[in-house]
Amino acid sequence: MVGAASLVALSLALPHPEVADLPYLVTIAVALLAAGVLFVVLGRRIPLSASQAALAAVTALTGLLIYESGVAAGQYGAIFVWAMLIAAYYFPRRVAVAHLAWLLLVYALVLAEVDSTAGYSALTRWIFSAVSLSVVTILTSEIVARRAQADLRARRFFELSHDMLCTANVDGYFVELNSAWRCLGYSHEELRARPFIELVHPDERERTEAEAAALFEGVETVGFENRYLAKDGSWHWLRWSSTLASDERLIYARATDITELKRVEAEREDLLFEVKMLAASDALTGLPNRRMLDERLPNEMARARRSDEPLCLAVIDIDRFKDYNDAHGHLAGDVILRRCAMAWDSELRGEDTIVRFGGEEFLVILPDCTLEQASDIVERLRAVTPDGQTCSAGLACWDFAESAEDLLERADAALYAAKDNGRDRLVSSAG
Repeated sequence: MVGAASLVALSLALPHPEVADLPYLVTIAVALLAAGVLFVVLGRRIPLSASQAALAAVTALTGLLIYESGVAAGQYGAIFVWAMLIAAYYFPRRVAVAHLAWLLLVYALVLAEVDSTAGYSALTRWIFSAVSLSVVTILTSEIVARRAQADLRARRFFELSHDMLCTANVDGYFVELNSAWRCLGYSHEELRARPFIELVHPDERERTEAEAAALFEGVETVGFENRYLAKDGSWHWLRWSSTLASDERLIYARATDITELKRVEAEREDLLFEVKMLAASDALTGLPNRRMLDERLPNEMARARRSDEPLCLAVIDIDRFKDYNDAHGHLAGDVILRRCAMAWDSELRGEDTIVRFGGEEFLVILPDCTLEQASDIVERLRAVTPDGQTCSAGLACWDFAESAEDLLERADAALYAAKDNGRDRLVSSAG
């Protein structure tokens, strides 16, 4: 209607038939302008039926304008074209056809009454107008119908997706969300009611805000993960991909709920850790086994070299263990091994490591220990040997030059020296 008023004003500014009633035309133009401004201000709050009635009224008023001008020609016909464009674009097809029929009826009545039809017969001008307006209506309706079908297909894909699809504005609020977001337990209205950053886990908010800042600078989000609060108080891990449509000032995003995947990954990590520990542990005593020794001893040697601190290695062997096994059986021997392992492990410092080396032999790594200090520790171990058993031990202090194999060989040689000298004793090798 604002456009119609503008066209009327233009007609008044340009030369027009002298027979026209100028005050009447001005009154109609002002009325059209006022109605148009009212529609612009109220916007979507005006019911669709009221908009349809207003457009029909514009058609009738345009007929009056033509009648008052006395000539069925000129820019007033453009109002008819705009009226049909609006009807075909915004209203359902059957309503647009009804508007076309109403417009052609009004125009037929006007043509029957005006003084001049600008050189054409009234019927010819009506037929020309009917054809052109019908074409405008059909083409516009077809374009709108195709667009509506495309929007419907997009909406179906949007709703059918198992991914959590959404758009968000630059102020940080959700705009559109598909049904997959129900996994969080909220309604769409609840999700749109507050900034989405409030749903993010406190530990991930800083990272999320940094990712959003990068998105606004043109860097697309790919594979970003954070936790979102569900309505029941649980946390869901979401993996995001998003892009910014700067022309629309909208963020288009896709999130996948990977909570179950995270749980499975955590279980797998725990299982792998358990398998690794089992592979590096002795099944009978629970102590680290020789495989762990191959990793731990070189690491302790490297640390000792860096810190320039002494490192000692002891090998302990339960005396006459084979005889005990033969006399009491292997199950009883296993009990002795477990008890020795527990007793000796409890006497060591936190930084020390005891390893079951094989059979009845145990190896003890003693970092940051002089030979004298290490001797005191080994003697304590021998003193707590359970069930009246005795043990022999060989002790070697690393010279910072020999290999792990050479160090172990010296400690083993010291052990055999202890056995050769009557067992139940400690023999040390300074290196």
